[in-house]
Amino acid sequence: MKTVQLSELGAVAEDVRKGETVEVRDGERVVATVVPFRQAALEARLNELEKRGVVRSGSGEPFSDDFFTQVLPKADESVLEQLLDDRSSGR
Repeated sequence: MKTVQLSELGAVAEDVRKGETVEVRDGERVVATVVPFRQAALEARLNELEKRGVVRSGSGEPFSDDFFTQVLPKADESVLEQLLDDRSSGR
């Protein structure tokens, strides 16, 4: 994803800053939509997903330094076999 400064959008910037959604067109074809970021809407959606059990809020603690390099635990059995078994039994 490319990131640009709001000032690079020219006249559109002030409208977006004020909460306006702006379509970017190439002739008659819409090629992009510029929408203001709404933190409250994001937080409301995350709260909804958390209540449904789809996501879980983090603790706010940073990852340990070795989080991405530590050795992964080994499964006792084949994960694929267990998945296929679960599917065939309707679980």
